[in-house]
Amino acid sequence: GLLPELIGKKVVTILCGGNIDTTVLGRCLERGLAADGRLLSFTVVVKDAPGGMNSLTQTLTNAGASIKDILHERAWLLEDVFAVRVRCMVETRNAEHTEQVKTTLTSNFRHVEFIGMSDHSSDTLQGP
Repeated sequence: GLLPELIGKKVVTILCGGNIDTTVLGRCLERGLAADGRLLSFTVVVKDAPGGMNSLTQTLTNAGASIKDILHERAWLLEDVFAVRVRCMVETRNAEHTEQVKTTLTSNFRHVEFIGMSDHSSDTLQGP
C-alpha cells in the first residue's frame, strides 16, 4: 500500500553488492542444487586398471550427468586389491534425471553407495 502507482504492475527488485563472498555464494548454489534434486553424491568401486576410471566417466557422460567433483581412493578399499573406490559429485537436470543416473550406475557397477540423500540417509545398492 505504500506505492499505489505500482498496484497491478510487475515489479522486480535488484539486489547486488560489491562485497559478495564467492565461497559462500558457491555453497548456497550447491545447497540449492541438492535441495532441488539436481546434485548426486556417491561412491562406486571400479577396476584399478587402465580404463577403469574411463568406464565410470563414460557412463556418466552417456547418462548426461556433469561431474562436479571426483576423487579416487585406493588405500581404504579392503575388498579387492585390483579395485579403487571413487567418490563423485555430479550435477543433473532435475530430480527425475537424478533417478535415471542412479539406475544407470547401479546397472553398470557392482558397488554403488549414494550419499546425502534428501532424507539424510545413505543408500547402498548392489549392481550386476
